[in-house]
Amino acid sequence: MELIVITRPEMLPGEAAIINQLFAHGLARLHVRKPGATEAEFRTLLEQIEPHFRGRIALHQHHELANDFGITGLHFTEANRLAQSEGLLEALKNNGFTISTSTHDPEALERLSHHFDYAFLGPVFDSISKEGYSSKFPGNFKLENHSFPGKVIALGGIHAENLKSAIEMGFDGTAVLGSIWQNPDNVIAQFEQLRSLQKSSQQSSFQQSSCIPGLKPGAIDLALEMHAFAEKQINSKAKAVHCPGFQPGDPGKKDEADLVDRLHFISNETGTMSHVDSIRLALKAGCRWIQLRVKNRPEEEVLPIAWEATRLCDRYGARLIINDFPRVALAVQAFGLHLGLTDMPVPEARALVGGKMVIGGTANSWEDITRRIGEGADYIGLGPFRFTNTKQNLSPILGIGGYRTLVLKMQEAGHSTPIIAIGGITPDDIGELREAGLHGVAMSGALIGAADPHKTFYQIQQALC
Repeated sequence: MELIVITRPEMLPGEAAIINQLFAHGLARLHVRKPGATEAEFRTLLEQIEPHFRGRIALHQHHELANDFGITGLHFTEANRLAQSEGLLEALKNNGFTISTSTHDPEALERLSHHFDYAFLGPVFDSISKEGYSSKFPGNFKLENHSFPGKVIALGGIHAENLKSAIEMGFDGTAVLGSIWQNPDNVIAQFEQLRSLQKSSQQSSFQQSSCIPGLKPGAIDLALEMHAFAEKQINSKAKAVHCPGFQPGDPGKKDEADLVDRLHFISNETGTMSHVDSIRLALKAGCRWIQLRVKNRPEEEVLPIAWEATRLCDRYGARLIINDFPRVALAVQAFGLHLGLTDMPVPEARALVGGKMVIGGTANSWEDITRRIGEGADYIGLGPFRFTNTKQNLSPILGIGGYRTLVLKMQEAGHSTPIIAIGGITPDDIGELREAGLHGVAMSGALIGAADPHKTFYQIQQALC
């Protein structure tokens, strides 16, 4: 269940600071709607928003600024939508954008392009921000079955007193404007109240109809996200990422070629690039095994990033692996989970996420390798190969000699779990690592810092073959 915030149409003093606070408090999607603003005014506002939050923004105007700021969302008003061709919408989707639109008529959902990820429908209630803009929806309105595969978001006049009613109408989420921005000094408190009410309404409904075994206390909000996502997959034509013919944890299939890719991309965040930006770059270059690795942030901040990564990977037919956060992996129905040495043990994670999710584990020594194999890890990320700036608390460096020794010990012990080398690896290192018996490599900086990521990806693929 999504809670989307839409900006006021006019520029507000201190607006960027408030937006940064909203994102820091867990806002997953902000729509920037400023119909009277110039491109320069838009640019000034966007420049003040923290780079790692920009991937959660959708622009209503000045779409041309999206690439400059790493923005992934584009919204088309009802009038603007009618002027767009199917070819343009398809091209936007193929380039990793999340696109949305608006409509006032429930029957119009049947006519919307299936390229749209979601649509606003309203006003469901009398508008707060637009005086005289009244709802034409009856009080007993229910969102009936329709052919539009995207999410339908309730818009118009939503506040704390009627939010539950909007949820009961059958919408996939709510979008708020007036109730949030009526008092700019109280925006965060209003957002927190609405989010809390939305979660409690979902939880009440969810607990009456279903349950998910194996979840730990405190994970119900993520379970609800997972439940909603699963229902959407069943009821829509969305294509889920999966691994044909492979059941994780089955030792009889450990050597199948499609078990674990040979090239793993690890997301990274810099002063000018967000995790989502880095994932988009890797996908465009050709990577199809993506690991979202977010450090030093709470679970509730990682979840919105994971949703963005999920949407991108689904569009490119890529496999998404979530690092460190089993409940986030479960919520977004990721292809896999990767666990560090100090994270949850593999068997405990397996009990939580189920038997269909690939689980990999980090190792640095022979003892770590045998532990991971004993736990039933589907692959092992072994490293570091050399010093790397992308990882904190670096373990002892292995070098090519360390890899040769450990791979030989594995062969002598009869182990065949795929080993992925990680840590400061460049394309020039791959030949030697493959000769040492490594299944594949994990890379981050070599692609992110490449002058031509697509060419670098091709070089890596050639070396891995």
